[in-house]
Amino acid sequence: MNNLDISIYVPVFNGEKTIKSCLDSIFNQTLKPKKILVINDNSNDETNNILQSYEDKIEIINNFKNLGISQTRHLAVNHLKTKYIACIDADVEIEKDWLHNIYTTLKKNNATWVCGKMYEKYTENPCNFWRSLRLRQNWGENDVLNPQLIFGCNNLLKTDSIDLKEIYNNYGEYFKTNGDDNQLTFYLKKRNHTLFYDSSALCYHLLNDDYFSLASRYWRYIHFGDGLKKKNLIRTIKNIIRQFKKTIKWSFKDLLNFKFKLLAINFIVFYYFLIIDFKMYEKHKKK
Repeated sequence: MNNLDISIYVPVFNGEKTIKSCLDSIFNQTLKPKKILVINDNSNDETNNILQSYEDKIEIINNFKNLGISQTRHLAVNHLKTKYIACIDADVEIEKDWLHNIYTTLKKNNATWVCGKMYEKYTENPCNFWRSLRLRQNWGENDVLNPQLIFGCNNLLKTDSIDLKEIYNNYGEYFKTNGDDNQLTFYLKKRNHTLFYDSSALCYHLLNDDYFSLASRYWRYIHFGDGLKKKNLIRTIKNIIRQFKKTIKWSFKDLLNFKFKLLAINFIVFYYFLIIDFKMYEKHKKK
């Protein structure tokens, strides 16, 4: 089975804290990929030095400017020529049977795209615990045929029945900026491809947030989920009102479930969310 036509790529930007754990988990797979590609998206930390220590085991592409996650994935899937292409984010660590399990599931279900189950690793950090509930990147403990979304952070794509250039070249700014997993899910479902969520393909998110980084991450989640709609005052106010209502709803639920440590985080995230949203409105107003 280790002679299978499978490659893995890792997009990374300023991943000095996690890229080593990510790569080591790939090297430790029971099913070995034919190639490991890392695309360094113009990192300005120690990422490049860490990658150089692995240069005999991986192929490295260095972007001359920061392209963002979606365009970096575009570059990777069009560079790699294998029948199966797996993607692992640089802040994700996969269990040793991840590739074996996700490949077996893809073959068994005749699927085109399969994602695994990701847990937050450091939930003793209350911000990470909050993220594991509000921004979780898994569909639960059971397998799901044709899930709502294939998560971009860990997945395996069968390439011989799709036109990758068509997919990545014909979508607009939302796709190119941050919406690749949403749009590729939509594209494949529309064309009746089988997608699958494999609950046995386990991996762990290594990210550690503080309050501001968590709020910024949540703001981006809302912004991209809203389709990159242009900011104006009315839309900004409506967005903040919706978020305040959501914060209240979360807090009542947390009280009922005795998750008291989440209460403060709910309102701190909302406070920073409000600041970020108004700053982005001011930025767009000046354009």
